[in-house]
Amino acid sequence: MSNLEKILNELQDAQISGDHLNAAEASSAAGKIFLERNIYPEAANYFRKAASLFSEIGKLIQQASMLNQLGVCLVMSAQEEQALEELAAAKRCLAEEDHPALAAAIEGNLGLAYSGLKDYKNAARHHKSVFETAEKINDLQLKLNALINLADSNLQDKKYQPAQGFALVALDLAKTLGSKPSLMIIYDLLGMISSRQGDLKTALEYHQQSLDSAQENGDLLRQGIALANQALAQEGLTEMDRAFKLMSQAQDIFILLNSDYQEKTSKDLERIQSSRSVDS
Repeated sequence: MSNLEKILNELQDAQISGDHLNAAEASSAAGKIFLERNIYPEAANYFRKAASLFSEIGKLIQQASMLNQLGVCLVMSAQEEQALEELAAAKRCLAEEDHPALAAAIEGNLGLAYSGLKDYKNAARHHKSVFETAEKINDLQLKLNALINLADSNLQDKKYQPAQGFALVALDLAKTLGSKPSLMIIYDLLGMISSRQGDLKTALEYHQQSLDSAQENGDLLRQGIALANQALAQEGLTEMDRAFKLMSQAQDIFILLNSDYQEKTSKDLERIQSSRSVDS
């Protein structure tokens, strides 16, 4: 019997016996398994059920946690408006509670939901709140996550100087913490910021550092992203043969992973190939 089957049996038994606490905990555990497998609709159903059960027995912190997880599933499913509603409900659960870490997690997910709606000003506002909480409770990993999200939301809002500032502070902190997964993201952010500022050679250097970090970390998806970003920088430098080679390598990775990036990369390859044909 798999772990999931065991949990679902426990959930069924708890429901039959009217044990709301065990039913809520089992539903939460099932939701987490589906979330880890990126099966967001199923995960959302179990988190919603767990939140309702915790509400019935007056467990506000646990209810808030489940609503936060539900918000994550909705953001990942591109249902940002609904995510905002569930995350706002999670915040209300904590109105009289002292749980800064969970409150910060909710704020961070609100920021991601607003980013999905392209409301980058509100996104930055929520990520700033996370940063301030991280400072208060001296949580360096939380601070790092907030800095990365602040850099990204400012980049998307075309505020390149603040974005660069947050990214450079994040880079120093990631090096201090030895956070290789964060380094991959930060180098790519710095590369994209440099590209927007017209400094394509520096962008290439940052994307190469992201690629190196991704290879060290064995992260194929991030390798593909770094290669694609290198290709775009080479395209900007009118190095079309190099751009085509790099984008082709990225596409091979995205096909292998069955990634959603395939569609965009295919269009990029067509555009680059057209430019190569004109040049020849």
